Amino acid sequence: MDASNKSNSFTENLVDQKDMDTKSNRNSSDSQPPTPPPPYVDGFNCKYENNATVINVKEETVKNGSASTDSILAMDNSEKDPMLNEETDAPTLKVERQGLIYKVSESPPVHLLLFFCFQQCLLCLKSSIKSTMLVSEVMCARNHGEFKSLIMSMSLLMSGMCTFLQNTVGFRLPVYQGPIASYVLPLVVLLDVPQYACPDIHTYYNQTIGNVSEVSEVVIKDLYFQEVIIPRFLQMSGALILAGFLHMFVGLTGTVGFLLRFIGPITVIPTILLIGINVYTITYKFCSTHWGVSLFTAGIVLILSLYMDRWNMPIPLWTPKKKIHIIRFPLHQVFSMLIAATVGWTTCVILTNMGVFSDDPNSPEFFARTDTRNDVIHKTPWFIFPYPGMYGTPGFDVGVFSAFLTATIGSILDSIADYYAVARVVRVPSPPVHAMNRGILVEGFMSMMAGFWGAAHGTTTYAGNIGVIGLTKVASRIIFQMLGIMLMVLAVFGKFTSVLITIPYPVVGGLQVIGFGIFLGLVFGNLQYIDMNSTRNLAIIGLSILWGLIIPYWSKLNGDDVIHTGSDHADNFLKMLTRNPNFSGFLIALILDNTVPGTLKERGMLIWQGGNDEDGADQDENLEEGREVYDIPCLTRILKKYRISSYIPFLPTYNPNQTKKAN
Repeated sequence: MDASNKSNSFTENLVDQKDMDTKSNRNSSDSQPPTPPPPYVDGFNCKYENNATVINVKEETVKNGSASTDSILAMDNSEKDPMLNEETDAPTLKVERQGLIYKVSESPPVHLLLFFCFQQCLLCLKSSIKSTMLVSEVMCARNHGEFKSLIMSMSLLMSGMCTFLQNTVGFRLPVYQGPIASYVLPLVVLLDVPQYACPDIHTYYNQTIGNVSEVSEVVIKDLYFQEVIIPRFLQMSGALILAGFLHMFVGLTGTVGFLLRFIGPITVIPTILLIGINVYTITYKFCSTHWGVSLFTAGIVLILSLYMDRWNMPIPLWTPKKKIHIIRFPLHQVFSMLIAATVGWTTCVILTNMGVFSDDPNSPEFFARTDTRNDVIHKTPWFIFPYPGMYGTPGFDVGVFSAFLTATIGSILDSIADYYAVARVVRVPSPPVHAMNRGILVEGFMSMMAGFWGAAHGTTTYAGNIGVIGLTKVASRIIFQMLGIMLMVLAVFGKFTSVLITIPYPVVGGLQVIGFGIFLGLVFGNLQYIDMNSTRNLAIIGLSILWGLIIPYWSKLNGDDVIHTGSDHADNFLKMLTRNPNFSGFLIALILDNTVPGTLKERGMLIWQGGNDEDGADQDENLEEGREVYDIPCLTRILKKYRISSYIPFLPTYNPNQTKKAN
């Protein structure tokens, strides 16, 4: 009886307490704002309803249409400061932003997959176009359109192959591998050296053959192609093969893991920011063709992806089960880049037909017209099949090799930073050592293959596509695998590629502003790993950025008199190093960060190297998936049976701790 009375008394007290809580909530409902309902999502076979903004409300308060401040999820995990003391610092009241719409291991429906691929493809094409133009300048092939089309085809083929391999057996996160300006710009420096300057076509013919007036222009052009362009093409191919091998060797031997002992957030931040300082000059050239169209294109992306970030578009849909019904999906955000490119391109077509743009080839507006490169479509063959050794055996040149070696060093540093950036964007743990080793290995191998094929440039992780992932919140790996296949197909179908090349320059500039702008913003996210109250850290970052600007300016100001070692090859090599802002900033940051006293926690190395600890828990609470995204499913299961695989740096079963114990 005593136990029964105690049980009844406890039940009555519990009911009374619940009634008091309900009354308290009702009395506070007049002063509290109404709680917005969670978004309704259905269809598209996606999991957006699990990732969208959700306001948690107690069951009894939903019935009254109100909620207290305690019932609102206040902290946005994606913006939570890891150095915040949760025991003393109160959370800030704000609405959560949406999570990823498609995670790394998820696959969108087929009807959306093609659109996602095409959107990423728009950004990829402009990088190949720029690289083709720069490489053609170095080869003195500005007026050889058919040869430029061949280089473009090789560029797309190598980019497609490397992107597919990188996402399948390489780094395994959604990244695009292609040529970027920082890989080609060191070659442009060679043009300032007299021995690499392009000779005038008619002057060259008079010096080698005779009177230019006695032969046709076709013969002169063909001779120039055989005697000037092809030798440079073969020299660049041979130099790229050797530089690609060294690039591959870094990943093959696990040197990346060794570098990460010394390279941390304080080193990477100024390095990437100085790359962005160089990017603005290229972006300006595209936007300056017509600022109105560029700003209009960029504005569309901003509105659709940022200003309308918390709004889900109502979309009518018909299914056999529900017939005609309305679903809500952020379609405007997912396709923001594609929509902006289409609208901007259409605007240029209209303005061209209205005669708004100048038809003077010397005017910048000439490249905003949609009818200026129609000759490229007519001259490009229907099918292009590039193959190794198409123009002969690769040659070698020390000056060209030094340019590629400089680009390779920068490429490895850029890729390491990009790996961490994309891991942060797609919300997965920091990349483990074996994944980065494998990523560098694939990049180097494909750069070496690019030398055999004759693409005349290596491949590296492209930052603009990482920014698009952050905007659209679509991080599916299969999208980039299909992107690689799409690029390889475009490399073969020359006519289709030539049509895409005709995209107006101001539209490309507008897309470039957003893509690079978002990526540079992500660089500042690395500041959360370091102690921002440390004068040491702030001084190193500031000094590295400043000297990264001063050293290249000093080198360019003094011209050829800046360095004299007694060897022309050594002089050219050192000139290109000193004129590279990101290399100068990296070197200063690396020296200071590893010599000025500071703890690993203060420097941010503990969290930065969190992916290296295979047994430790990741310190970031806002993860969508675990470290298994870096594994190669079929291969990993087989390798686990063999203990020796834990000692090979680029295999998914590699264990750094096991290697240390063996040593």
